[in-house]
Amino acid sequence: MSRTGKDLIVSVVAGAAIVAVFASFELVEGLFEATREHEDWDLDEIIACIPALAIVATWFSLRRWREVSQLNGTLNRQAIELADALEQRRAMEEQLREGYKVAAMGTLGGGFAGELRRVLEPVERLSREGLDRATLAPDEKARLERISDAAQGGLTIVSRMLAFGDGGMRATETVVAADTVLESISLAVEALDTVLEVRYRIDDEVSRIRVNRWELHEVAAQIVANATEAMGAGGRIQANVDRTTIDPQTAEARGLATGNYVRVTVEDDGPGIPHGLQSHVFEPFFTTKGTGDGKGLGLAIAYSLVRGWNGDLSVESELGRGATFEILVPIGDADEN
Repeated sequence: MSRTGKDLIVSVVAGAAIVAVFASFELVEGLFEATREHEDWDLDEIIACIPALAIVATWFSLRRWREVSQLNGTLNRQAIELADALEQRRAMEEQLREGYKVAAMGTLGGGFAGELRRVLEPVERLSREGLDRATLAPDEKARLERISDAAQGGLTIVSRMLAFGDGGMRATETVVAADTVLESISLAVEALDTVLEVRYRIDDEVSRIRVNRWELHEVAAQIVANATEAMGAGGRIQANVDRTTIDPQTAEARGLATGNYVRVTVEDDGPGIPHGLQSHVFEPFFTTKGTGDGKGLGLAIAYSLVRGWNGDLSVESELGRGATFEILVPIGDADEN
């Protein structure tokens, strides 16, 4: 029999003995009166057994209560650890599914983009050569300029799709994060035909990151454009740059390496994103716009580029309180100490 079972039996027996003693108190007293001439029967000694039995029963009860409390505490901790492990597993599975989808769409888009580039490059080159001719009628020049502009626009789209397919296809360089982020957001705002108030808060002016400038401009352009479309005419954007440390638990959940990161947040005061849609905003071709109003590739491209820098792009939002996009980029080795 186990130790716990023995303790339980002893406790039950002790309790029953106490009850029996109290119930038979009158009987004991009668027996004492009947046998008081015999020295072997002493009522005081018999009654003295009651506290002893009570002490034994109390000790075993407290011992059992402590063991049960410890067991409950252990079970609660294990339940919490299990819930955390399941949540982390779900997050990792979701990241894995998103990675597979992005990789599949990137491969498909990269293949199409390569074919389109082979078609558009001769058109753009021939239109430029036509514009370089000395004798060119005004109407013919206007047509060639339209052809050249259309071809260049198509090649820009192709470059974006190739970057999306490769998760970042250009050479990287080490840059000061704060300066380059300010430059990228400023260029993105200038390219928009809207009145937009932008506020900056820089809490880290020295950390360096390794990225491609064009890709960083593209990420900023997509996030700013998404915020502007959500806010409509006008609106305000708050851009923050600071430094953060990713601990092992967060790193595992977000698919990152532990260490120091530059964190860029872009907050807007738009209507916010419904909770059920936040997990889909970085999916290729996902859009909340009407048919023909958007292709749903902007944020997917931005996500792919940031992941190509070994970073992460995420969003937090509440309805009526705008959305906050967070970019994490590893700090360069030279800035680690």
